Amino acid sequence: MQKRKLKIAIIGLTSCEGCEFALLDTGREFLDFLKQIDLAEFRLLEEEFDHNTYYDICFIEGSPITKENVKTLKEAREKSKYLIALGNCAAMGGVHEIKNYHDKKKIKEYIYGQKSTVANPDIKEIDNIVKVDFKISGCPINADEFYKVVYALMRDERVNIPQRPVCFECQARGYECLLQKGEPCLGPIILGGCEAICLKSKMACQGCRGLFDGAQVQIMMKKLIKEHGQEKMNRIIEIFGLRDDIEEKL
Repeated sequence: MQKRKLKIAIIGLTSCEGCEFALLDTGREFLDFLKQIDLAEFRLLEEEFDHNTYYDICFIEGSPITKENVKTLKEAREKSKYLIALGNCAAMGGVHEIKNYHDKKKIKEYIYGQKSTVANPDIKEIDNIVKVDFKISGCPINADEFYKVVYALMRDERVNIPQRPVCFECQARGYECLLQKGEPCLGPIILGGCEAICLKSKMACQGCRGLFDGAQVQIMMKKLIKEHGQEKMNRIIEIFGLRDDIEEKL
């Protein structure tokens, strides 16, 4: 008897869809993946999907900003065995969350004008609204990590993301340490798994993958604030919605 293919959905909220395109960019690997599953929803493919179906695994990309986003998220949770945050926006609030740290009204008026009636809610990670079973971090995600997670879940195996910093991958690849050059890099406290791609391009880590378990946040931030100032470090840790997570540790 042929084993039932798992129903898997990839649902986007408000986002740039970069994490979804990261999967398409894997080409044949993504096509091979599709052969092994029953794709229940994925808006980047021009197909008609049954939105009333049950999902074995549902990946959510983007931030729940609009009322429709929140409705979609809650409905996805209700009909999913596993719900997984896909990428920085879903897992940490992403660049949308920058406005949470500033005068939201002033920002709205600057962009849309004083008479605008556009909604202006606080930006929340999806786990502030629904239960999340797992998070795949990054901006965009590392597609290899996506396949590692989804195939483990398909086999009912425990998902394990090594809890080690970006510095581990940076040094293993022989990239130049920007901290030693006096630049404000967050590599020592940020979860690895990105293959230190920013450091490869000589760009400091800005924390899109979030803190790893056991990160020495207080020590690192004290050093960076002393060297670069609170205002500059706030601007950096706000970029990917990391500031609230760091402040909880201080």
